[in-house]
Amino acid sequence: MKLLPFFLLWSQVQTAGPPGLKVRIVQWLYVFGEPGVTDNGNGPIIGGLITWIKVVSLFTLLAWMFAWVISAYKARIKTRTDWLDVAGLIALLGCVVSVALNVLELSGRIKLLRFYGSAAPVWILLASVVVILVWLERALWTSIIRLGKKSDLLVVLGIHLSLVVGFTVAYLIFNEAPSGFRGVLFSGVRLSATYMGFIVLTKLLFVLAPEVLAVRPRRLLAVAQLSIVESTRKMWAPWVVIVIFAVILAFTHWFLPAPQQRPAELGRIFVGTLSLLCMLLLTVMVTVLAPLSLPQDIQAQTIYTVVSKPVRRLELIWGRMIGYMTIVTGLVLIFGIVSLIYLQRNIGGTISVLETKADEVRQTDPDQAKYLDDQAEQLRTRMSARVPVKGSLTFIDSRGKPNLKGIDVGQELEFRSHIEGGTPSAAIWQFGARVDDPYDPRLKLDRRIPVNLLLKPGTIEALEDRAMNLEYGVNAIQQAQKSGQLSPTVEAESVARSATAKKEIDELRAQSKALAKEYTDLLAAAKKADQEKKPEEADRLRRDAATRHSPPIPIEMTFTIYRTTKGRVGDPVYAEMEVENSRTNIPKFRDTFPIREYYTNKRVLPSSYLVGSLGDLKVTVHCMSPTQYLGMAESDFYLLADAGNFGENFMKGLYGIWLQAMVLTAIGVFAGTFLSWPVALLFTIAFFVAGHAATALLKDFFLQSMIGGGPFESLLRLISHENQVTDMAPTLAVVVAKTFDAIVMPVMTRMAYLIPNLGSLDVSNTVSEGFAVTWPLMLGNTLIAVAYALPFSIAGYFILKNREVAA
Repeated sequence: MKLLPFFLLWSQVQTAGPPGLKVRIVQWLYVFGEPGVTDNGNGPIIGGLITWIKVVSLFTLLAWMFAWVISAYKARIKTRTDWLDVAGLIALLGCVVSVALNVLELSGRIKLLRFYGSAAPVWILLASVVVILVWLERALWTSIIRLGKKSDLLVVLGIHLSLVVGFTVAYLIFNEAPSGFRGVLFSGVRLSATYMGFIVLTKLLFVLAPEVLAVRPRRLLAVAQLSIVESTRKMWAPWVVIVIFAVILAFTHWFLPAPQQRPAELGRIFVGTLSLLCMLLLTVMVTVLAPLSLPQDIQAQTIYTVVSKPVRRLELIWGRMIGYMTIVTGLVLIFGIVSLIYLQRNIGGTISVLETKADEVRQTDPDQAKYLDDQAEQLRTRMSARVPVKGSLTFIDSRGKPNLKGIDVGQELEFRSHIEGGTPSAAIWQFGARVDDPYDPRLKLDRRIPVNLLLKPGTIEALEDRAMNLEYGVNAIQQAQKSGQLSPTVEAESVARSATAKKEIDELRAQSKALAKEYTDLLAAAKKADQEKKPEEADRLRRDAATRHSPPIPIEMTFTIYRTTKGRVGDPVYAEMEVENSRTNIPKFRDTFPIREYYTNKRVLPSSYLVGSLGDLKVTVHCMSPTQYLGMAESDFYLLADAGNFGENFMKGLYGIWLQAMVLTAIGVFAGTFLSWPVALLFTIAFFVAGHAATALLKDFFLQSMIGGGPFESLLRLISHENQVTDMAPTLAVVVAKTFDAIVMPVMTRMAYLIPNLGSLDVSNTVSEGFAVTWPLMLGNTLIAVAYALPFSIAGYFILKNREVAA
């Protein structure tokens, strides 16, 4: 994935900001200032990095302001409450009142007056915010003048300059927009807050830079070694985890028998169970270890000896993290090796038993032998690392009209749709470099087929594909020449390139014809060997002839069937697959086959259909059995690009667990810098539970897609036995609940940025389904984990720095 230079960022943000923006600098300022907008033209890494910087800067701004306000009151700069403090409390109450009035108006209980196009709650809220800002200004100036440095004064001045810049950018963007003054006001506040965060973040980096440069590997390793010794000798944590893993593993096969109807599911069940066991043991271990170390050292006063030495606070934080992650790394290697041996013994042994039984009954009961072979092949499929090539799915209904979704039979998840048998209804998978996004035609999806990986180099198909690709280039050059828009220099270069390409095309075609002749001659020799009753020689010649062509392209699909009462019990449901290469004149490929539910249905596509396709194909699937329904999702149909090593893939899955442990370690060490060990332990456990169980709820908060209102309204509905859809009568209890929801919901939505989504780092389901964990996915998960672990560790450093721990 290519990262563009920083100065090119604003050249690709046209779709990120509001329409009509013409000044690129303003676009750049808007993208970097608006929290809800990011760059979407340079890939997910740059867009994610921009969002991460904005989120970190906003949390840094809040922490900086909170620290200075607390410092002012701790230093006794203000010894008694004055009129501005009272006004600040009244302003806080005014914010609550404005929210309550807005809820009353929306529920129809009251009708409020409007001033200059805005209701009274808006003006009450604005007045309250102004008073709170004045109170905050006074607190910051008084504390910084008394306790701060010149750099802190520069930060305050930079914050006020950011306020001006934010409202200026908002005015340039929204001055002529329909929202008018309100758009300028609310967008100006959001932009200014982000710019203020950048100023504070810059100050933090200047303070942090000397500390980072002063970190020495020797001291880091010493602290890490101390953490390892404490964990292994004092708390016995790794040994306890190993014993628990061994005990559970010894009896796992007792409780995980093969499913009677689908023995092929054995692999998925065993791999998923082992991954879950490793995840629970490792994450629980670091959740308990990390928050206990620093509080216990502070309580026992053993940390005084450490900080009195030339050991820096940041080295204490990072050293302990390195120590704990070293333990986790060792345990991951042990668990991975033992698990692979266990899987080879159970799953590999089951495959061998099935193949042996199939060989025994192959002559007497061929149907049973075929069934056993299928079971072994399904298990082998699960115990691999498949690399699927997926397309974009759309549907055609029974009347021939295109749709985004198929038929909903009422028994499947939202992402799965059905097509009706015996009708024009069809599912269409489109492959290509620029496939229209079904939900937003303005966006293009890259669903290109990697032809170079699927066609074997040096074969007839690979040579023909290369020749046709060159022909496309020559045709493009000829069209450009006919347009007359090329300069003489460019036209001369084009002519030279075209001549070189034509020469290479002739050479490729000559090689292809030579291979085709060899193929024909080898088949003729094999036929002659059959006539001479030399079967071994004939088989060798046919195998040799097959190497002149690329092997067929494997296709896999996992469709479901919804059977109606009109069908016959036991009859298979048939599907037809139609493959079209629109760039060549090759006839459509059609294949009709029975669908086996809960199995990976495998078919093959002749490699000639990829020749000259440039990675573009159209695959249409019909259900051929009348009155029956075939269910599928976008990921249920794919071309198989590769089937890698399962052992490597399993260790990649454990790496996802390692990343979860790193995030929890950073949170635990952070909590230990300012909390006692019981509270720090509960704090880390809360993050652990929320990271696995609450991310979906926080996402609903963020997208405001919760049915039945916010938490307080949902609780009221639960108590009063109201359903989630019907509007509740605007009683006092309902108004109060909605008021609290309006106050709590914005805070809860910001928690979506703070709570790490540990489930997104878990790739065990991918491994258990037999799909490859790709390197780009691992890189993305690593960046996500570092994006959480790094800020928590830095925050822990600043807290520990300002805490009196030295004698």
